[in-house]
Formats: sequence, structure tokens, C-alpha cells
Amino acid sequence: MSSLLALAILNLMFVSCEQQEKDNPPELPPYESMFTDFSQFKVNEANKSVPVTDLKSTEEGTMINYGFSALEVGFFNIVLGVTLVIPVASFAAAFNHKPVFLGDATWQWSYDVSGFAKTYKARLVGQVRSDDILWEMYLAVEGIGGHPEFLWFHGTSDLDGHGGQWILNHSYEFQEPVLQIDWKSDGVEVGEIKYTYVRALNNNREVEKGNGNYVEVGKLAGDLDAYYNIHIYNSNYDDFIDVNIEWSTTEYNGHVMCPEFFNDIEDPQWHCWDSYGYDVVCEN
Repeated sequence: MSSLLALAILNLMFVSCEQQEKDNPPELPPYESMFTDFSQFKVNEANKSVPVTDLKSTEEGTMINYGFSALEVGFFNIVLGVTLVIPVASFAAAFNHKPVFLGDATWQWSYDVSGFAKTYKARLVGQVRSDDILWEMYLAVEGIGGHPEFLWFHGTSDLDGHGGQWILNHSYEFQEPVLQIDWKSDGVEVGEIKYTYVRALNNNREVEKGNGNYVEVGKLAGDLDAYYNIHIYNSNYDDFIDVNIEWSTTEYNGHVMCPEFFNDIEDPQWHCWDSYGYDVVCEN
């Protein structure tokens, strides 16, 4: 009798634990772990009538420093926008659906994503492991030009939600890594995110010279409270160059350092702009 009672108690405990696990799916990584709003990098457009002579310009009226910075940031904005538009939309839609428990500490979000002249069938799987959470997003496309399900992106996130990584595959035709996203969070918002282009070969199966391009976005303490660190292949040098940008998200002034562009390789300097985007002498 005691053995039967013990078995019954163990069975109840097992059922209770399984039910508790079933009712506690992992929290999705933040939407911002995949998407950065580069449109915030701008200048003050409120009063363009300010006389240039009042702006302490290094060369009256020039906007080389901000213009160069905006060009570099804009390049990544376009590339990432094209590359991530569907994966980001597919991931964002998961927040509007409830997952189904599959067992083995694994949950699945299944739903359709529309709005791109096609219907995408998304299946996001999250498995809680001992040290992290594994994520896998599968996508299939219905209709003309469609394709069967394949693993579009996967990644991991910390159990406390303070960081993680995404790996995005190129396409159904080329199921190979194209973009790596590393992110960190303070538990409230994503404070650092780095996008690295990791494709080894292009569609023609030639070596991709841009393999290793990256842009890192983060926050700083001080008046210039945000930064972009850019590492990008430049065909003029047949090599990678670095562009470091620090700017204010409230006042819009900032500075940039790129020895190759500003021709100060021997003694790299910051090159500044004011809130309106005009070149100014940097203050020590």
C-alpha cells in the first residue's frame, strides 16, 4: 500500500511540474534585438535660418563631417532594411500569438505573416536549455514563387534576457549565414547591438569581399550619448576602414573619426558638426 501511495505522489508531482513548465513559456527576446532605428541619426531641422557665421564653421557652410557620417550610417540602414524587412516582420508578429507547449522545455509559435504580396507561414520554436534559450524561425512561402519551409534564422538568448545572438540565413536558394546580430540589454532596453555581414560567397559563388563588414550601435554616458562603430570594406583601398561616430540623440551634434577619409592617418582626429549639421571646430 505504501509503495502505491508513493507512486501516486510521484505521479502527481510529475504532472504538477509538467503543468507548471507548460504554463511558463520563455519570454521572447526584445524586438529591438533584431531591429535598430537608424532614422534617429539626424540634425536639427527646426531652424535652418540660423546664420552660418554664427555656427563657428571650420569652412563656412560646409557639412562634410555630418554628411560623411550620414552617408556611412545610411548605407547600413539600406542594407539592413532590405535584408531584415521580412525576418523582422515575421519575428515581430510572434508577440501577438500564444505558443503551444511541445514538451522537452520547448514551445512553438505558429502564424501567418502577410503584407509583402505573399503569405509567409512562420514557425518560431523556443527551447529552454541549461544555460540559454535556443530559437529557430522557420518560414515557408505560399503561392507563385513560393518555397517549402526552411530555417531562415536561429539564435540564442540568455536566460535572464540580457543578451543573445541571431544568425540570419540568406534565402531558400542559399541557405547559408548572411548576417550575425549580437545584442546586449540592461533588462529594460537593448543598449548595444552589432550587425556583422558574414556571407563568404555571393550568388555567383565568388568570394564576398564585404565579409566582415559590421556596424555596432550603442549608448554612451555624457553629452554625446550614442555611437556607431563601423568597419567596412572600401574598394578604393581594397581593404577595410574604420569609422567611429559619437553623437547626441537630443542635441544632434557629434563628431566622426576616419583617418583614411580625413587624411590624418598619422594623427587621427575627431571632426565635429553642430546641431544643424554644419562643420565646426572641435572643442577640447
